[in-house]
Amino acid sequence: MDVVTLLLFVSAVVVLTVTPGPDLFLIVGRGIAQGRAAAVFTAFGFFLAGFVQVPLLALGLAGVVARNPVLFDVLRYGGGAYLMWRGLRMVLHAGQGVAAPARQASAGAAMREGFVASLLNPKSHVFLLAFLPQFVRPEAGSVMVQFLVLGIVMRVVALLVEGGIALFAGSIGQRLRRSSRLGAWLERLAGCLLVAVGLRLVLMGRPEDAVARA
Repeated sequence: MDVVTLLLFVSAVVVLTVTPGPDLFLIVGRGIAQGRAAAVFTAFGFFLAGFVQVPLLALGLAGVVARNPVLFDVLRYGGGAYLMWRGLRMVLHAGQGVAAPARQASAGAAMREGFVASLLNPKSHVFLLAFLPQFVRPEAGSVMVQFLVLGIVMRVVALLVEGGIALFAGSIGQRLRRSSRLGAWLERLAGCLLVAVGLRLVLMGRPEDAVARA
């Protein structure tokens, strides 16, 4: 890939990363309610999910998800139910994660949630299917290798951007959480945000609609 195309690709990834969506809401909600560590771990969970999603795309399995309504529905219902369950737990147990071990556990849970949420979100698979091929040049060599390289670059750039957003949201949350009562309400707000994202995932349209929205 020439330098101009690479810069265009990276710029597009940055713009798409900062565009409001489920990933951004999860990171900001975690940062404000539970701190920088939880938000950064959520972003890292998205990053790790890419090492599953990109090979699936390179092998052509993302196209199977896009064309198979049943598989698409299984993923979105499973992902949506998981996010809503985690959100309800945050709402019900708000204010209890005060001790350091509890904060560490929530950071680990945040990474797991980021990974699962991204992996079970069929829209992210379909989005990769619609976005990455625009920068693949068959005459330049192995298409599979190009997909893998582009996917890794995309995930690294997204991690850097989302990591910055996570630190910023966590810093704001740290100031707001100086009041224990306010901190509990912020955690409830983050839980409601997770429920809303999960509900949006469940109510999302069919694969062709997801490609159009992506």
